[in-house]
Amino acid sequence: MKHLTKPNKTQAEKHERGADRFATELPIEMGLVHGLTRNISATGIYFETENAQEPGSRVHLAVEVVVHGERLKLVCDGSVVRVDHKGGVLGIAAKLDGSFFSDTAEVIDIDASSLAPRY
Repeated sequence: MKHLTKPNKTQAEKHERGADRFATELPIEMGLVHGLTRNISATGIYFETENAQEPGSRVHLAVEVVVHGERLKLVCDGSVVRVDHKGGVLGIAAKLDGSFFSDTAEVIDIDASSLAPRY
């Protein structure tokens, strides 16, 4: 997959965000669509994919992560706030509304109903 180049951020731009972002390269799934994260925080995610998204549209995705040696899926629900077009790759910035961890062995239906709180 091609990758977008990331422009340098000034110190002021870095502090405008509500949560610290962490650079990542983790695989994501949105149904049958795949991509790769570039950064993630408690309130947002930026990922690359070759499938179109529109600002304002809803996204439901799962990010594969390793926590204390265990493979988990972070299942997220959010809305697209920005789409960057460059060289056949789309960079998608989304504000996260909710997320939860799930075992990778579980079959996950990534839709809004899968994001209901678990008690």
